[in-house]
Amino acid sequence: MQTFLEQLLGTTNLPTYLAWFVLAFIGALTAILVRAQVKYKQSKETPKEWSWGFLFHDNIINLVVGFFITFIFLRFSNETLKVEPSAWIALLVGATNNEIALRFVKYGLKARK
Repeated sequence: MQTFLEQLLGTTNLPTYLAWFVLAFIGALTAILVRAQVKYKQSKETPKEWSWGFLFHDNIINLVVGFFITFIFLRFSNETLKVEPSAWIALLVGATNNEIALRFVKYGLKARK
């Protein structure tokens, strides 16, 4: 099991990854909240009253894809980009991965047409 974790996580231990994911989630949630202030306010699908449920339902795919983007970046950034992952980088990746996730979703929608 130890070898599996070393291959999966590299040289970084699990508690560090968990802390980075919490910071990345904070970054992603902040970016979603900022974007929600200006996004589609006149849309028929947007509720008139603020709803955390609607916010998460509307962004769940972005959050899931963002989770994988965050993991891939944190796991392989040292090997490929020679950038040592840190708490600050985790926060930045979390804040920006939503935009990357949206690009993946838009690309996937175009591929289906």
